[in-house]
Amino acid sequence: MALRKLLCVALFVIASASLAPGGTANEAPSVVLKFYLQQQFGVNELGMVPAARAPVQGTNTGFGQEVVYEFTVTAGKSPQSKVLGYVRGTAIVVNNTAASTTFLVQNVIHYDNGNVRGTLSQQGEAIFSSVPWAYAITGGTGVFRNAYGFNVGRFISSTPTPNGNLITTYYEASVFLDR
Repeated sequence: MALRKLLCVALFVIASASLAPGGTANEAPSVVLKFYLQQQFGVNELGMVPAARAPVQGTNTGFGQEVVYEFTVTAGKSPQSKVLGYVRGTAIVVNNTAASTTFLVQNVIHYDNGNVRGTLSQQGEAIFSSVPWAYAITGGTGVFRNAYGFNVGRFISSTPTPNGNLITTYYEASVFLDR
């Protein structure tokens, strides 16, 4: 009787696991999006919440500081390349030391390359001085409805502009879709 009960529990666990969303370690993403983020600091971000603690000596940001932003997504490194959409979101300083600043980032990628259109929600912590950084993709709309996955970014360049700095970063989003 105990063996029969154990077998039933094992079959229930196997059946439940096979119904759960998510892939195996070998599963390829449904879509891989490759794009550049053109972060125009000094123009397209707005400080919303001042720092709760003053910046650590040698840094520019203090713990708790929050910014709201909108940045352009492009197909190439150049800000003049084809626009694929934009990213809107918030970044909050959650740890600040002389060695690095950690941000909690929550944003929505509005993406349209002519073939694939929708939004992706992503969140995670990032230390932008450590390459690469990654965010969890936690949902979406359009073709990305119920999406999950991860988005990995890396620094490309920083160019001074009359209003601040244009920081270009490259991203590859591995997106899994329930079909």
